[in-house]
Amino acid sequence: MIKNRDFNILFIGRLIANFGDSLYVIATMLLVFKLTGSTLYVGLALFLTSSMAIVQVILSPLLDRINMKRYLVLAQLIQSILLLTIPVLYHLDQLAVYQILIIMPIITLVNQIIYPGQISLLPKILKKEELIKANSLFTIAYQGSDALFTAIAGFLITFVGVYFVYYIDSLAFLINSILFLFLSQKVATVNKKESDNERSNLTKRECVKMYFNDFSEGMKIWKDDILLPILIGIIIINFATTSIYANLPSYASTEVQYSFLMGAAGLGVLIGSIIVSKFKLNRFTLNKIYISSIFLIGLSWLATSQMVHPSLTMQIISVFTFFLGWVPIGILNVLSQTMVQLSVPTEKLGVVMGSMVGVSTLLAPLGALIGGFLGQLIGSSETMLFSSLMFVLVGIYWLSKSSIRNLPKMENLPRKEVIT
Repeated sequence: MIKNRDFNILFIGRLIANFGDSLYVIATMLLVFKLTGSTLYVGLALFLTSSMAIVQVILSPLLDRINMKRYLVLAQLIQSILLLTIPVLYHLDQLAVYQILIIMPIITLVNQIIYPGQISLLPKILKKEELIKANSLFTIAYQGSDALFTAIAGFLITFVGVYFVYYIDSLAFLINSILFLFLSQKVATVNKKESDNERSNLTKRECVKMYFNDFSEGMKIWKDDILLPILIGIIIINFATTSIYANLPSYASTEVQYSFLMGAAGLGVLIGSIIVSKFKLNRFTLNKIYISSIFLIGLSWLATSQMVHPSLTMQIISVFTFFLGWVPIGILNVLSQTMVQLSVPTEKLGVVMGSMVGVSTLLAPLGALIGGFLGQLIGSSETMLFSSLMFVLVGIYWLSKSSIRNLPKMENLPRKEVIT
């Protein structure tokens, strides 16, 4: 662990939040599928929640100005209260699927700027040489821990029921809200710019103009010959991934298989993040890593889509091949975040990190909706096969771009002092 109090609180808080996220994601997808028996409704639920990522692009300029400590505390408290309403409505015999479809997007909206906000804090509270380790740890906390937490969620649902999970979930976010109270005042003000006093004297029109200027500056970085093809590829990847997720409850033969498929995703990202940190993949050229990774994902999930069988052996193999596709995603997550952090001036990291996460998930809501519709129309396995082919197409696209084919090692990437 890195010896920094604020980092350790953010890291532990991220783990607790991920525990809560994993619980309500698996519980909600299963609950929606149980209430409706339709992949279309599961896709609609994913559409509504993932569409909130678009708001992240709009809100990204605010990341460099808001009191992040205060927001972290309030956001966790709001999530705790909203999650509690689902089991309460059930016990009052008032729960309907439309209520879940309203509550979950609100929770996702509140949660949108938390992760990019935390990531934007790292270069401001840590030394430059600690960044790769910090990003690896945060990727482990953000996605890798899903392996353990989703497996726990599956067993909790099996033994105590899906509704009791929401009580546990609500308590987890309440604990997190209290934990973030112990962040230092430095975190509360670290995103404040020196010109805040001057901004307070601006008119509303001038503030709006400044907002759009900041937003425009944050988006300019994506015109880069290297980052633009990568971003386009990631947009397509997220589209295909949410399409697959919409079909997993129907694809899985049992609730336990579904929870292990979800857990395999987190475990794969965890292993990928560890590989970057422990084996120092930055020694290798990025072109080989990116291109080989995307083809491995596509082929692994193509195999998974064809393993629809109730036998225990086939269920185990499907979990393994699904896991195999997530390992390179964990690798790419760490490398991509580090590339951006080293390319962007510190004072612009909030807006750039927010826009990166938001824009990269631009088509994810559509992927969930179309995936759910196709799953209902032609079957879950066939839809997963179609979605997996999209990863192969991204690999072919990257191979066609000379900027990707010629990617050097991380240390040899061109650096930008300012965004122009």
